Parts: sequence; C-alpha cells; structure tokens
Amino acid sequence: MKKFIIITVLTLLGAAFYSAIAAKPKAKTETVTYVVNMHCQNCVNKITDKISFLKGVEDLKVSLKDKTVTVKFNPAKVQEKTFMETIEKLGYTATKRESKNVGS
Repeated sequence: MKKFIIITVLTLLGAAFYSAIAAKPKAKTETVTYVVNMHCQNCVNKITDKISFLKGVEDLKVSLKDKTVTVKFNPAKVQEKTFMETIEKLGYTATKRESKNVGS
C-alpha cells in the first residue's frame, strides 16, 4: 500500500510540474545579422568570446566565410544596439544586414 501511495504522489507531482512548464510562455526572441570586416579565425574567436557572454544572447553564429555575425537574443534582456557597439569596440566595422522575407 505504501508503494502505491508513493507512486501516486510522485505521478501527481510529475504531472503538476510538467503542466507548469508547458503552460509557461516562451520568451520572445529576435534575430539580427551583421556584416563584419573580419579576416581570420582570431577575429571570429574575439567576437564570439565577447558576444556569447552578453546577457540575453540565446544563439550566436559567426561565419568567417560569409563575414557575418548572427545573434538570436531576448530583447527584454539586451538591446540590439549592444551587439554592434561590442563589435565596434573590438575594432571592427559592422553593418546590419536587413532580413529577407522568405516566401512573401
């Protein structure tokens, strides 16, 4: 009987925990891409090290081949202009790439 009660309680707690997680709305995210005048892997590393640790950054892709920095971020935690300012403080120039509407 004790096992049944324990299993029942754990099942109910698990269900309550899952429903609390499922009901929580996802944080709104935005994505911005910059064209940056980087020319080597050291440039990529410097930019990655500085931007990836900014509060609110959820994903970061730095492409040496395309010379782009793409940041997925939570605008409630970090302002978009912070990324360009950070890149420029490292000594690079950054130009925001306008997003293309796919399928429009």
